[in-house]
Amino acid sequence: MSEIRFPSPIRVFSPESSLIVSTVWEAVEYLKRWPSKRGRHYRVARQHCLDALDGLRSPRAAQASFITAAKTAGLLL
Repeated sequence: MSEIRFPSPIRVFSPESSLIVSTVWEAVEYLKRWPSKRGRHYRVARQHCLDALDGLRSPRAAQASFITAAKTAGLLL
């Protein structure tokens, strides 16, 4: 379950660190400690990642939602 990989890793930045997210599980864990406002894009990304862990959504779709949330929050360069 925890080894469901994204098609490509994503580097996210926060004011004090950066992290490479390579799997759906890592995305879920990062979303738990999200360093920004938790708006609509955050909620969609969280649900899509949980759906991917359950096999209800593809890792590619979960990654796309995670990237959208991170861009909206200013966590991608």
